[in-house]
Amino acid sequence: MIPARRASTRLPEKLLLDESGRPLLAHTVACCLKSEQADRVVVATDDEDLAAIAEQEGAQAILTDSELASGSDRVWAAVEPRPEVARIANVQGDEPEIDPAAVDRLLQLLQEGAAVGTLAAPLPQAQISDPAAVKVVSDLQGRALYFSRAPIPYPRVNGGVSARLHVGLYAYRREALQSFAETPPSPLESTEGLEQLRFLEHGVPIQVLDWPQAFPGIDTRADYDAFLDRVRRQP
Repeated sequence: MIPARRASTRLPEKLLLDESGRPLLAHTVACCLKSEQADRVVVATDDEDLAAIAEQEGAQAILTDSELASGSDRVWAAVEPRPEVARIANVQGDEPEIDPAAVDRLLQLLQEGAAVGTLAAPLPQAQISDPAAVKVVSDLQGRALYFSRAPIPYPRVNGGVSARLHVGLYAYRREALQSFAETPPSPLESTEGLEQLRFLEHGVPIQVLDWPQAFPGIDTRADYDAFLDRVRRQP
C-alpha cells in the first residue's frame, strides 16, 4: 500500500514531478511491483492525477479523503472495507528507490507472527543530532523500545550500542493497523511527532529488522535533484 497525498509542504506536488521522464510516484510504484510477497500494489490517494499515474504503472488506485491525518490513516481508509486484506506493507510515495526485498522481508515477518514490523539502518554521524533523523532502540529480541528525534541511546561509554536510524517502511497485521486507526494520538506520539509511538504506548510490539542502508526519501528540492543525478547515471 502506497499512501499518496497531492499536497506537500517543502516540495510542492512532489509526487507529480517528472523531470526524470516519469512522475516521482511512478518510480515508487515500479519498485513495489517487483515485490515477490505482495499480491497487489495499491495507491491510496486523495487525487485523481495520482490515481491515474498509479493505474498507468499497473497498480490499483483507491481514492481517499484529503483530510486524513497520516499515511497510516490513509492506508486504513483503503483497507477497512476490504476484510480479505490481512497483511499490509506501507511504503511512502516519496521513496522512489525503495528496495522490494525490504518489503518482502517485512511481509514475511508478519507471517512469522509479528504484529507490526519496520526497519533500522546504520545512522550516519552527521545525523545523530538531527531531529529529522528518527532514531530507534530495540530490546534483545529486536522489539522496539523507543523511537525519538533525540540522540538515543546516550553514549556514556565507548563501545556500547550504536544509534540506529529508523527507516519509515512498515508492515502491519490488519488488526494492529485497525487498532492504531481507531485509537486517538497518544501522549508520546504527540510530544515527539512520531505516529509509531502510538503502537508502543498501547502495548503493541514493533519488530525492528536491521537493514544495510536507508532508502533516500524526497522531501526537498535538493533531495529531488540528487535523485535525478542518480537516475541519469544509471546505465
